[in-house]
Amino acid sequence: MMKRLLGCVAATAALALTGGLTGCSDDAPGNTGAAAAPTTQESLPPQTGPAPTKPGASPQAGCPVDAATLEKAFVANLEVSNAVDIGKGLADISCADNWATAVTQPEAMDKATVLFQYDTTKKQWLALAGGTDGVCRSQVPADVVKKLKNC
Repeated sequence: MMKRLLGCVAATAALALTGGLTGCSDDAPGNTGAAAAPTTQESLPPQTGPAPTKPGASPQAGCPVDAATLEKAFVANLEVSNAVDIGKGLADISCADNWATAVTQPEAMDKATVLFQYDTTKKQWLALAGGTDGVCRSQVPADVVKKLKNC
């Protein structure tokens, strides 16, 4: 009996070191029927398709839009971003019919308005113009100008 107990202790120690700890008994191991819990990677399917949109946003339309999205469009247009100091970022966003305006937050200078348009083909916002006066003039349809706060 003592020999068997020492053998079981040695087997248990060896299995514990290798991660396969099981019980010692004369009975044959049984199948408990319980499956191993899946890891996080196994339990979550990979994401496919377009990234989720904000509540209320449509993948076909540009509005509503957030400051981070417009700031990416602003930086992508070197002509506009070199002409206008964005400062601490864009604020006071107004969006209507695939057009948007936002106000810059520079330090020690006048705020400027930046005009954006949503390209429905490319599904992205584009910065079109920026300045302190008349950025919407001759670019935005009159019925949309009435809806945009900063025009």
